[in-house]
Amino acid sequence: MIHLRRYLANISSKHHGPTIMRIMLIHGKSNEEHPTAGIIVVGDEILKAQVKDTNSLYASNLLYKHGVKVQKIMVVRDDVQDIAEAIKNFSGSYNYVFTTGGIGPTHDDVTYEALGLAFNDTMHYHPKLVDIVNRFGYSKYPSPAYKMAYVPTKSVLKFGVNQITEKPLAYPCIAVQNVFVFPGSPVFFEVSFPALCKELFAGYKSFSTVEVFVNAREDTFANILNEVVQKFPNVSFGSYPESNRYYKARITVESNNEEDTEAARRTFCSRIPSSMLVHYDRTPHVGSVRKYESFLEKSERRSIYEKSVEILLNYCRKPEEVWIYLDGSPESVIVLHLARVATEKLGEPAKTKLRGISPRASSFLQEISNRYNVELCALRNNGEILARPEMRTLLFGKRSDSNERDHENVLRLFGTSFPDVQIHFPLIEWTELDVASFLGSLSLHYCTEADEAASFR
Repeated sequence: MIHLRRYLANISSKHHGPTIMRIMLIHGKSNEEHPTAGIIVVGDEILKAQVKDTNSLYASNLLYKHGVKVQKIMVVRDDVQDIAEAIKNFSGSYNYVFTTGGIGPTHDDVTYEALGLAFNDTMHYHPKLVDIVNRFGYSKYPSPAYKMAYVPTKSVLKFGVNQITEKPLAYPCIAVQNVFVFPGSPVFFEVSFPALCKELFAGYKSFSTVEVFVNAREDTFANILNEVVQKFPNVSFGSYPESNRYYKARITVESNNEEDTEAARRTFCSRIPSSMLVHYDRTPHVGSVRKYESFLEKSERRSIYEKSVEILLNYCRKPEEVWIYLDGSPESVIVLHLARVATEKLGEPAKTKLRGISPRASSFLQEISNRYNVELCALRNNGEILARPEMRTLLFGKRSDSNERDHENVLRLFGTSFPDVQIHFPLIEWTELDVASFLGSLSLHYCTEADEAASFR
């Protein structure tokens, strides 16, 4: 199934043609400023936990950013009747319905058939879809590939435009009334879904949302939150206990306009002890120079931090030669963040690829590497790494007051394996208090081996 769709995705855009018509809401817009949506995920493999559904998460996130309220998500087995019933119910309940999965040439791909059944529509081989299939050599009917051209008669083909390449998409989204059918493979879904969102929801107003971070359990402020909820009926609140180094609960405040959202946030914050409130930044790497300089203005150890950045400014002028030892420790994350500050000071940080070496593979290290645009190379099991001839400098998060035994094995490895590589310690004069102050003020996350081990208990 996926192999065939991959072929179809390469079809020349000259065969697409313009969209026949623009889909209109059969219910009209919702009574509020924001339309509603339902998502139907099709597939036995999802229900059997053989495949993880990421499409509904991706779609919900994107729809929210476009000001659309997702009100229900349903997972349905590969059964024509069940899918048709879900489509029919969702179509009558929500302004927009999106399905993902059940498209392809195999026996369990029945979403198109279910779409026709839901609207009492006949099926036919759509000429444009047949043309797409034919152009890949499936010209002898009945090839299983033709199943991807067999759609409800009332279908509208919406090709859309790839938001990255700005080229027309090869295979269309099939739509009947307010229902839009997408493939289940995330590779194709995450390309075609944004194209449709841009077309359908360009004129809608996004939500006004803020977050409040509280370093206390929910029961300590639940009564206050309930009172504020009653005072602001047009504002939605959410409270979520979370495991975080810097806070224990996250409060979301959301409405259709900034004025109501801000008034509700301000009221809630004024009624709980100020000691509970936490300044927390989800994206400390964004605008890193501005945030770093703001931190310096309040710090009594300003010269120590400035000295480290000056060192990194010299190294980062040739980022391809500089590698950071990244093990998830507080010091290694700080070196990485300061390198980001340095590259931003030098210009175009988003285009600067930092290099990192890690002692192990982990989800945290991969996540932080993606966030900071790091090319991460893991040490082999025997402690060796592949030769990197461009490596000239290794930045190591070692402090003078730290335990020497924590680092000696790593330093010995680089000293013997890479005698021409210079090892530098930008944080050598930092104290433990300096580290704690910098981490807390900028909301930097770190994850040690002990943290990773505890997460699996």
